[in-house]
Amino acid sequence: MNVETPSSAEAAASLATYGAVAVGVAGLVLASALAYPPVAAAVSTVGTALLVGISLRAIWSSALAARSPSPPAPPVGEWPAVTLVVTAYNEADVLGETLDACRALDYPNLGIVVCYESASTDGTAAIATAADRADDRVTAVRRDAPPGGKAAAVNHALRHASGDIVASIDANQRPERGMLRRAVRWFEDDDVWCVKGRCYGTNAAASPIALHATVERHLLERAEFYARDVFGGFTLFTGGQVVFRRELIEAVGQFDETILIEDVDMACRTHRAGFGLRVDPGIVTHEDNPASLGAWVSQRRRWARGAFQVAQRHAVGLLRSPSVSPAAKLDAAFTFGYVLLAPILFLSLPALWIASPSPAADPVGAALRLSPAVVGLFAAVVVFSLDAAAGRPHDGREYLAPFTLWAYAAVQGVVVVTAFADEFVLDAPVTYVTSSTDDSADDSAVSAED
Repeated sequence: MNVETPSSAEAAASLATYGAVAVGVAGLVLASALAYPPVAAAVSTVGTALLVGISLRAIWSSALAARSPSPPAPPVGEWPAVTLVVTAYNEADVLGETLDACRALDYPNLGIVVCYESASTDGTAAIATAADRADDRVTAVRRDAPPGGKAAAVNHALRHASGDIVASIDANQRPERGMLRRAVRWFEDDDVWCVKGRCYGTNAAASPIALHATVERHLLERAEFYARDVFGGFTLFTGGQVVFRRELIEAVGQFDETILIEDVDMACRTHRAGFGLRVDPGIVTHEDNPASLGAWVSQRRRWARGAFQVAQRHAVGLLRSPSVSPAAKLDAAFTFGYVLLAPILFLSLPALWIASPSPAADPVGAALRLSPAVVGLFAAVVVFSLDAAAGRPHDGREYLAPFTLWAYAAVQGVVVVTAFADEFVLDAPVTYVTSSTDDSADDSAVSAED
């Protein structure tokens, strides 16, 4: 696949082009609904039902998130060896701070492998090699092949991993001091093969994009993803950090280098193999969310198209697998159903509002259609309250962002539509665009053949 660095100018042009197409398609749906009452009725009924389903799911997840996770007791005797893998490509702006946090981890049997791409042009290599010289626990590994995305870098780094447990984090994830001790406790349960923690955004003040991305991530990481664990659902690891038994790679294979979200793909393979995947929001790494338009669009477009790829690859297999519990199958069906229907729902929203009865004529229907925005505020109150109780601070602006998340979601809807078009309509070449938070990074593209 191709690997590129983000550009705000290109992102803006892409959003404008695809946005115009989305407006055109949404207009056609609206015109059909206005011209044909049965179409309007169908759009109103189905669209409202989907919005209500999303709202009920968010309420349920927020309620379940109030439960405190409880990992098993620490191991008796020696802690297992852990190899912490950090991958980096043109990330000199964050790598040094991340490696400092890794070296400060409170864990007695730790090795750190930092794998950097030789194609990096911003000083990433110097930071990695300096850490190698400064700390015997750090091994800097250079990957000389053309950049092939995160999966290729992790697979290369794993050749140098010797620990029984492997922790993999992105270069912008700074682990809290007690992260590994808490994560490793879960592996006292023989059924647990993989553990995901919480990625906690810390750069909400950087820009309006970073602010809303940070709040969105708080809602997902503290409520939605953890709730899946509480009810035994379709647990995932996403967002730049995961801890797993090294044997997992031997059992299900390496990270897939041909897919855009290799983490979700690996989570699906873990479930299909019958291995336990736990989520614990008490395992925390601090992250910087994209602050520029180019970085944010690139990241979310990659995530959305990758989700379509994973849905095609694993949805049926998960539902048929005898190793997947009924609750996880039902949750997977919800997850992939939402992934595939989201672009259609987004394009139908104008028709849903304009062709449906007016709020005065149908106040209940109007309230149901507004429920996602209201429930978003409820979920934010729950998450912020849980964080306050745990002593986790938030920027003051984060408390206001839930009121404007609807606008952020609208822009994200356009991004999802572009990803849908790339995957199913245009069959566009697969390109892995990095999530650099700094548009000053080298904008040159390096290609690697599939």
